[in-house]
Amino acid sequence: MDASSIIRKELILGGLNCAHCAEVINEKVSKLDGVESSNLNFINKKLVLNIQEGVNEEEIIEKVIKIINDTEPGLDIEIVSNSKVIKRELILGGLNCAHCAEVINEKVSKLEEIDSANLNFINKKLTVNIRKSFDEKETINKIVGIVNATEPGLDIQIKNENGNIKKSEVKEEKNDINKKDIIKLVIGSLVYIFGIYQIATGFESKLADAMFIIAYVIVGGEVLLKALKNAIRGQMFDENFLMSIATIGALSIGELPEAVGVMLFYQLGEFLQGIAVGKSRKSITSLMKIRPDYANLKEGSELKVVSPEEVKIGDVIVVKPGEKVPLDGVVIDGYSMVDTSALTGESVLREVSKGESVLSGFINKNALLTIEVTKGFEESTVSKILDLVENASSKKSKTENFITKFSKYYTPAVVIGAVLVAVVPPIIIPGATFSEWLYRGLVFLVVSCPCALVLSIPLSFFSGIGFASKNGILIKGSNYLEALRDVDTVVFDKTGTLTKGVFNVTKINAVGISEEKLLEYAAFAEANSNHPIAKSILSYYDKKVDLDKITSYEEIAAYGIRINYNNELILAGNEKLMRKENIFYSPAKEVGTVVYIAVNQVYRGYIVISDEVKEDSEKAIKNLKSLGIKDVVMLTGDNEKVARAIAKELGVDKVYSNLLPNEKVDKLEEIYEGKSEKEKVIFVGDGINDAPVLARADIGIAMGGLGSDAAIEAADVVLMTDEPSKISKAIEIASKTNKIVWQNIIFALAVKAIVLILGAGGVATMWEAIFADVGVALIAVLNAMRAMR
Repeated sequence: MDASSIIRKELILGGLNCAHCAEVINEKVSKLDGVESSNLNFINKKLVLNIQEGVNEEEIIEKVIKIINDTEPGLDIEIVSNSKVIKRELILGGLNCAHCAEVINEKVSKLEEIDSANLNFINKKLTVNIRKSFDEKETINKIVGIVNATEPGLDIQIKNENGNIKKSEVKEEKNDINKKDIIKLVIGSLVYIFGIYQIATGFESKLADAMFIIAYVIVGGEVLLKALKNAIRGQMFDENFLMSIATIGALSIGELPEAVGVMLFYQLGEFLQGIAVGKSRKSITSLMKIRPDYANLKEGSELKVVSPEEVKIGDVIVVKPGEKVPLDGVVIDGYSMVDTSALTGESVLREVSKGESVLSGFINKNALLTIEVTKGFEESTVSKILDLVENASSKKSKTENFITKFSKYYTPAVVIGAVLVAVVPPIIIPGATFSEWLYRGLVFLVVSCPCALVLSIPLSFFSGIGFASKNGILIKGSNYLEALRDVDTVVFDKTGTLTKGVFNVTKINAVGISEEKLLEYAAFAEANSNHPIAKSILSYYDKKVDLDKITSYEEIAAYGIRINYNNELILAGNEKLMRKENIFYSPAKEVGTVVYIAVNQVYRGYIVISDEVKEDSEKAIKNLKSLGIKDVVMLTGDNEKVARAIAKELGVDKVYSNLLPNEKVDKLEEIYEGKSEKEKVIFVGDGINDAPVLARADIGIAMGGLGSDAAIEAADVVLMTDEPSKISKAIEIASKTNKIVWQNIIFALAVKAIVLILGAGGVATMWEAIFADVGVALIAVLNAMRAMR
């Protein structure tokens, strides 16, 4: 069938964790009439359908969804549009209202032109994927309209096709302190103090009342104006509107000093909160200051300073001492020390010389490096890391989703409670005055904004993710950071994870000849082999092998090698070869791959080749046990003897050996049996061979992910170094972050609940209410910042 007559459809099966179910779904879908072919990629959970032209496309999709739901119920099925999307980024300068950010994100996401949207409140970046079937300019105008309607006065900057904002267009936010706000607060405070002084000295008069009204207008004028504009747009439950109603209500019943004081301290609290959020933003973004500003492009004998986006694969760039490496590449000239700490968290400098790979984000320390670029900027390591960390907020934790839903119901519920408190008691309670109960209802209004939670919870998670990235741990979302706190079992792949994955000669045992001579015999025997064992022996021998001295060569499958060297018959192989040739030998006691050597039918010794255990593997497992991890398991395709020896050396609880890659997934399924939702399983692998197992685990962690595309794609957490000990660091960061999150939730809700109860009972005043609002929010933000330490 002609490819042009096929309709391609893609479905994302969110939550698909069963590899067997994926196979069943794919098999059933591929048999449907009208489906030319189908492919379900278990790793990225994407089902690609090729539907024959002329058949009912909607009917086919319905049948496919039914198959999915029948086979694996409860999946989050998303149908991807045929048309591609255009990714655009908008920087919302001056965005300091977390609730407004939620509203903007929700409204933009609901636009039919938008495939997906994510507003990162921390870096004020709104990322949108615009469906290509819609006009991009019109869509951007709609988005800008939503932003201006929700939060007027923001400095909106739109990135162009290359992802850049022209420097002339960039308006740097120098600091988070607005001089106009300070002047307003100072003047308002002085007028308010003068009014209080009038009352304190017994001169209660119209002058004092006038002072309070003036102070109220100075301090709260902007709040009243915003409230009016928002009310016209139908936004009745935002903080400006609620604070305006509460304070105007207090003014109407004669509580002038209190009304003005509450507005003054509300504005002061908002001001201090803005400074705290700004500091936390700077702290987080400073952790990620790895984006290169420019590249020195070499054109002939000249250097041209260009944007990293303009450099192509194959171009040559020069990195001077003190500069960041702007793109991934290979050193073609020069020798220098580089600082990799921004990517790996490691403070020890690394040597690089001609022929070695370097990654964007490294800092060149002491000499000139000439580099041939191997990846464009969008595909470079630094670009991928920034994208992962900046978009981590799109994968929200269960706690964040709960708070978002809770805040939608909390504010209307408290406002309804305020109305009931103000209206019902004066009607049903004899002697109750309307003004007294109205005041109590106004206390409810002040406490009704959930800002402390909406602001501090995402900030806590983002701080944790930012701090983890500083330590060389990339966590793809707050959902994974949250899941890490409940880890019950850690499953390791062996080769390349707990061991170095590099085979080396670890023992030479010669019989009747010198070790050097035995190694020489082994090197000549293995000279024509491409096997990793042969290569490790030749590497250890490290001398030139004269192949002319070998007069015959025979590779005996499953046994070893037979050669003639200097008129001597040499046999090199396993125990089966020795027995086959009737050679008396002494079996090796060491663990590893053993190559036995015989010369002229006489046994001459053996060489042991083994995969070395990483220096910090034992420490990694001890750390995990100290954190309360119940089971540490090792999966390997290696033989049982080697696997058990390494497991014993490292203190691993369980070991499964002789496993094929597909059998590792089955073994992981066995590990899951009997576990509850709270008992999470981590799988740690190299990110390439272990992709299916990484995808199946609750949290897949890829080791040594520096520059590995497969690791970044398949895993939920990527360790930028080869150190398994970083896993315990990730769990520690997750535990601390989650503790801070729940401290903020419990503290904010407890204080608000207490003030609501006391307010209804007439004990709490508006002063306590204002603390329960902005005071609690400020404390929660400051507490959230601890996740970065």
